Amino acid sequence: MNKKIILLILIALALMAGVFVWMEFNRGLSGAEEMPVKEQVSASVLLEAFQTDEAGATARFVGTTEQVVQVHGTVRAVEASAPGSMNVVLSTDDDMAGVVCEFREGDVPAEWKAGMEVSIKGICTGMLLDVILVRCAAVQ
Repeated sequence: MNKKIILLILIALALMAGVFVWMEFNRGLSGAEEMPVKEQVSASVLLEAFQTDEAGATARFVGTTEQVVQVHGTVRAVEASAPGSMNVVLSTDDDMAGVVCEFREGDVPAEWKAGMEVSIKGICTGMLLDVILVRCAAVQ
């Protein structure tokens, strides 16, 4: 083959590889609304599981790969957190702890207020003082 044709083929392959790498690098994380639910629990049961056996609850709800947990409970508070995100805190039987669900700003339904019963899908990352769910989505 002619050296020019081989060079053009190599340049085309390099461009295609570059486009693929750029697209993968800029791909965002999938949210919980796009993933299947692994567990459905109440906020109180989720917190109690972490308080009684953190290692077992971590294996069950966090796992080794991202898994979605659907939690239902009563809204304690809806508050702004980091720029571009909102937290919905669900009440539990423990007044000192709750389930913190992190949403992108604008993804929290406007009608959600303290005292409402809601259901939320999110990716559980474990427990600090509260159980934490990230990349959450409201379940209608």
